[in-house]
Amino acid sequence: MSDPITDLDAMIDRASSQITNIQPDAAQAEAAANRVWSRLSADSATAAAQAAEVDEIRGCDDFQALIPAYLEGALPEARKLLLEDHTRECVPCRRALKMAREGDSSASQTWQKAETTATPTWQSYKRWAIAAALIAGIGLAQFLVREMLPFGSAESAVVHTVDGDLFRIAETSHVPIAKGDVIAEGETIRTGRDGSSVVRLNDGSLIEVRQRSEMRIQEGRRGTTIALERGSVIVQAAEQRQRHLFVKTEDCEVSVTGTIFSVNHGTKGSRVSVIEGEVVVAHSGEEHVLHPGQQVATNLNLDMVNVPDEISWSRDVNHYLTVLQEYSQLRQELQQKVTRPGLRYSSRLLDLAPENSVLFAALPNLSETIEDTHRVIQERIEGNEMLAEWWNSQGAEEFAPHVDEIVTRLSEFGEFLGNEVAVMGYRVTTATADDDFDGPLVLAEIVDSAGLRDFIERQLAELAGNDGHPELVFVEDPFAPAIGSDDQLFMWFADDLAVATVDAAQITRVASLVLGGEHNPFVDSEFHAAIAALYEDGTEIIVAADLEGVVTTAIADESTDEMNRIEQLGFLDVQHLLVEQKKLGSKTHHRASLSFSEARRGLASWLAAPAPMGSLDFVSPDAHVVGAFVFKDPVRLMDDVYGLVEDQSELSFLSDLEQRLGFSLRGDVAESLGGEFAVALDGPLLPVPSWKAVIEVYDPARLQWALEESVAELNTHLQQQGETQVEIVQEEVASRLFYSLEAHGIGVHYTFVEGYMLLGPNRALLDKAIRHRDSGYSIADSTKFTALMPTDGRNNFSALIYQDLGGVMQTVAERLANGQMTEEQQSSIDALSSESSPMLAYAYGEESSILVAAASENDALTSALLYLLGMKNPAGLGQLFQGL
Repeated sequence: MSDPITDLDAMIDRASSQITNIQPDAAQAEAAANRVWSRLSADSATAAAQAAEVDEIRGCDDFQALIPAYLEGALPEARKLLLEDHTRECVPCRRALKMAREGDSSASQTWQKAETTATPTWQSYKRWAIAAALIAGIGLAQFLVREMLPFGSAESAVVHTVDGDLFRIAETSHVPIAKGDVIAEGETIRTGRDGSSVVRLNDGSLIEVRQRSEMRIQEGRRGTTIALERGSVIVQAAEQRQRHLFVKTEDCEVSVTGTIFSVNHGTKGSRVSVIEGEVVVAHSGEEHVLHPGQQVATNLNLDMVNVPDEISWSRDVNHYLTVLQEYSQLRQELQQKVTRPGLRYSSRLLDLAPENSVLFAALPNLSETIEDTHRVIQERIEGNEMLAEWWNSQGAEEFAPHVDEIVTRLSEFGEFLGNEVAVMGYRVTTATADDDFDGPLVLAEIVDSAGLRDFIERQLAELAGNDGHPELVFVEDPFAPAIGSDDQLFMWFADDLAVATVDAAQITRVASLVLGGEHNPFVDSEFHAAIAALYEDGTEIIVAADLEGVVTTAIADESTDEMNRIEQLGFLDVQHLLVEQKKLGSKTHHRASLSFSEARRGLASWLAAPAPMGSLDFVSPDAHVVGAFVFKDPVRLMDDVYGLVEDQSELSFLSDLEQRLGFSLRGDVAESLGGEFAVALDGPLLPVPSWKAVIEVYDPARLQWALEESVAELNTHLQQQGETQVEIVQEEVASRLFYSLEAHGIGVHYTFVEGYMLLGPNRALLDKAIRHRDSGYSIADSTKFTALMPTDGRNNFSALIYQDLGGVMQTVAERLANGQMTEEQQSSIDALSSESSPMLAYAYGEESSILVAAASENDALTSALLYLLGMKNPAGLGQLFQGL
């Protein structure tokens, strides 16, 4: 039997040969060329006079030479279309056309005729035509081979479940399909008016098909394509390796490698909604990357809807809720049963750091915590069939043994350790290294030095012969260590201290402090004092960096100009960065501080000192997300930005812009603003997020005038492009002026209220925000919000970010269950909502420091351990709610 691909190659060769050998009649070819040329060049006498000399359009000069004939309406249709298309993309030619329309005589100087070139002969056209035809033929043949020859099995899918009617559709038949039936590639299936079905593809993907939906499955080199003719499907795509899974409608294509999403295709168009993972949607020549909870529609007349409503018909809603219930209960059990390390109020290891330390990181002995977490997870999985099924579906057979081994080794290792392990980096100056960084130096408190050494030697014996591991050298006499090479790691044990380093001299230094009683100069440094202050209040995890030393070394070789720019940024004065995490009661606290040797300046000074935030008065206690900030003078901020531009001549475009606008960005915009800004999601999130923005304004009339002038200039540009203009609408309601900026059916509404500019997606939301302010119904008085406030002497913030998504979880869950949740399911959702407790992050901009902190009731350590122990995807299941 002949090989179809070989036969096809032979056919291509014969076709190519025939095309190449075609010799058209010379008279016919010449006549055809003359007819084509006549159509392109013949028009009115004016057109001939002005444009005939441009025999071949080579570039912008030739296009601009056609402008006079175009404006007189005398340009041939073909060239008119070419010119219009070119000016849409080319700014210089579009400007020349605009100048000509406005009667600028100087524009004519640019309309110079290009050098006339002889008309190409038919022989040159023929050679290019033959080459193009040959390339097109070969490309078409390759496409046919790639896309039309069968790459998948003839049995592309199997009917997994059927409720109601499911049919196999042919031109003259309508055959019922039952559970277990095979669906061949290219066959069309359709669900009945009361039917639904789940189809399993060969790769394990599940396609849930809604009633009155029609689809077929196609296989190609790129992957499997679900051609959705009409209706809705929910796809649970299996992990794809070298191929993709596609869902294609007549107006879009969805591409995934492993995720959950829905596609709804109807008379008005298509709508794609993502439940979990990432989806790429291509339609109308554009690509959209969607994440959980996001949607895209192919028609402006097709509104967005709540994602839960979009998938409420799914049979898997209760399954999602049940799995989430198990995961929520697992997290609660971990918080109750897992042993956590206590706070540490001092550190012996800190006092042993090198004199020129620039990095210090300390963490507790977590071996017992990791062991307890692993034990609780395994007990939960073994005692729950559904959780076990999920666990096995994640590939537990492959990774679980490795996790077990790692936990066992960490547990045994931790038995020899004390309460703290520290990692340090330091700056060193030698004859061969000029002020370079070195390390790491690892110090650990230990309880059994002999046992720890034996454990390490056993691990090294198991790794014997493996490449990539440094040679470990145990130092017996710390005052006479061997000189090592770059691939050696030195380790020394005292009775209750372990030292590991690649720099043997560090062992001698530490021994002189521990055994010889010498004084460590690092103890007298400001860096040491800053870290020690964290211990005084109790801490769990610390990461500290002496940025002053880091910056000094990093910029040592910079030019004077570059040094000046860094100086303008204001970060030459930076000193220390201190980051810590600890759990107090039910709250996890995170804190980071950045200190400076002088008063903050440049970019570092943009965050203003703590001040009252009147913008929060417009935000209700029910807000899901809030961000509020106090900045320094906007004029100074703009000056800082301008000052960072290396070549000031690059700012000349701003002068041109201001000249066209008729106002000053600095004087009429920046000077009109205060320094306070807030944004919030305050209301329903879908189908249109209820966002609001609040901007402090000192001169509303001046700002409104500048805005109107900007819109007028923008509309002039849009009109030239033939695009929809922006409409600014003014409306007076109850003695208050409301404005809206609208284009393509989408609008931004705003108004001015007692020194603030209030913006939102609709006027109703603005009205509601104003009523909240007038009645005192503000987030600043919310119990959930105030409960997260830090206990300190400060009365205000420089910035804050607040989130509370628990209420969103409840609403989404109810919609997913279509209002029919059981008491057990409701209990799990309540637990999940409480777990998604409010969180507050805040910042203080002090004279020479910036402090950023956050507090929440979520257990960050538990989340991290779940991730490390393989429980990554349960958190992904939370996207089913968090992303909706």
